[in-house]
Amino acid sequence: MNEVFNRETDIITPEHVRLQLRTAGLGSRTAAQLVDVLLLGAVSTVVYLLVGLGIMLTGDGISGFGKDYIPAFLILFNFILIGCYFVLTEYYMSGQSFGKKWMGLRVVQENGQPLTFLSSLIRNFFRLIDFLPSFYFLGAVWMFLHPRDKRLGDLAAGTLVIRDTRADQLALRRRTGKWLSKWNESRPALELSEADRRKIEREDWLLLSSFIERLPTLDWMKREELAWKIAQRFTDKLGSGPGFYGSSATAYLIVLYEQLSEEWTL
Repeated sequence: MNEVFNRETDIITPEHVRLQLRTAGLGSRTAAQLVDVLLLGAVSTVVYLLVGLGIMLTGDGISGFGKDYIPAFLILFNFILIGCYFVLTEYYMSGQSFGKKWMGLRVVQENGQPLTFLSSLIRNFFRLIDFLPSFYFLGAVWMFLHPRDKRLGDLAAGTLVIRDTRADQLALRRRTGKWLSKWNESRPALELSEADRRKIEREDWLLLSSFIERLPTLDWMKREELAWKIAQRFTDKLGSGPGFYGSSATAYLIVLYEQLSEEWTL
């Protein structure tokens, strides 16, 4: 889900590397929360049904004293379930609950490092405060107004909820792979040597991959116009000459992409 109000933020890692991350806005976080609530509701329903079935089967076997404690047990079970669910899933699933994973979100620390158990515990302890005064109203207002989309729990724990772009990149890569598998034009015979591979820099790969990933949406004329310009850059760098790829610059770039993708997408 792409949101109009997603904000970008810069962070400096302990290794002094600057990262630009896209924070998750109110819409995607609400959707993730809804998925988690539905999942928790399903688990609670199953437990309630099992407890009810147990009471029916035992009949009068449960004393009045025991029956009085069943509602208290169910309430306590819900508190423990909700508390443990968010803390443990976010910690053991690298900053993601099942809802966040579904929506492509991830919790990280402010310095870009993975979420720690203590940070997960703190941010979810404050979930009760965010819940007040009426079903996350305070948390939603605070998140909406905060420049980095933080709720109170994130402020206390020093965490950020970000868009996990790796999921988007993997989905885009799969769509591109399916499209390339249907490409029925002949490909030029090309085998890059190790020396050729060392000539390809990150900027070259970003240009090539961006073009290939846009191929399914480009019309034929625009595709060929861009392909000839980009292919010229690579033939100059590799010393192949513009005649190397014959009549199809696009096919030449596809072969380059297929040979370089494994080492550049690790």
